[in-house]
Amino acid sequence: MLVAVICLPLVAGCGGSGSAAGGNGSTGGNGGSPRVDPSAPDEVLFQAALLDYDALNYAAARDQFKQLLDTYSDSPRRDNAAYLYGRSIYELLDFPAAVTALRDMLQQYPGSVFEQNARYYVGRSLFRLKDFAGALPEFVAALAVDPAGLYADNSQYYIGRTHYELKNRPEAEAELSKLINDYPDSSYVDNALYYLGRNYFAIKNQAMAIAQFDRVLAMVDSIYKDNSQYYKARSYYSQGTLGTALTEFEKVEQDYPTSVYVDNAIHYLVRIYVDQSDCVNASAALADLQARFPTSTYFPLAQSYFTAGGC
Repeated sequence: MLVAVICLPLVAGCGGSGSAAGGNGSTGGNGGSPRVDPSAPDEVLFQAALLDYDALNYAAARDQFKQLLDTYSDSPRRDNAAYLYGRSIYELLDFPAAVTALRDMLQQYPGSVFEQNARYYVGRSLFRLKDFAGALPEFVAALAVDPAGLYADNSQYYIGRTHYELKNRPEAEAELSKLINDYPDSSYVDNALYYLGRNYFAIKNQAMAIAQFDRVLAMVDSIYKDNSQYYKARSYYSQGTLGTALTEFEKVEQDYPTSVYVDNAIHYLVRIYVDQSDCVNASAALADLQARFPTSTYFPLAQSYFTAGGC
């Protein structure tokens, strides 16, 4: 995520950061509000809440931000506190309550410097609730606040990702590509490339899918490398290029031994060996799958394919 920070004098914990997994980020600062008095009781309370928030003590932060809102009706920190109150609830994984709190903040403080942040986390809360149709307009609204803002690239990514979840294939392609092209320094580029590849895979454009997965695999620190390796192999299998697919599925196990896709990959090894009438190796792969992943849903699938294939 591109970082752009608004700080005022005498404000601790100012900054911001995010990631595909949710991000955290200190969000002190008060935008256009008057300069604050560091000794004022509301400011002391705000800074104490902010310290808990930055220390990931979200329940304590939530309660203190709520206390500020209930006690100090004239505090210049009210919009900041209202946003962080909702954000603390989000971090506590109470997504319905986060939606309510953040929408209340947006209604009470129109034009707040934290509007983009709040709209983005309304979208993220709805996304986590799998209300993709509801999340989409929230991400669009967040991006519209400021296309160069703190959560602009995040919002652009989730516009594309939400279209992907809604199976809006052309829109997903366009919006994920826009993230890659318009925000090349975003921490979401690998995410976007992976889901762009998955989008191409879904419409059976395997060549374009492989190209995106290869771009992810070239990234040193991407958390989507094992996913991309697996779907690269799936793409070759879908093309009927069995020899290459076999090699690529073997790489899942060899290069990413702790991946959640290892049992999936072994299942496809069984299928490929059966397709090649190599029952000896198919039997060995099936035994390996059973021994290592006895409860995997892929074992009965592989066993059925093995039997149906005449091995």
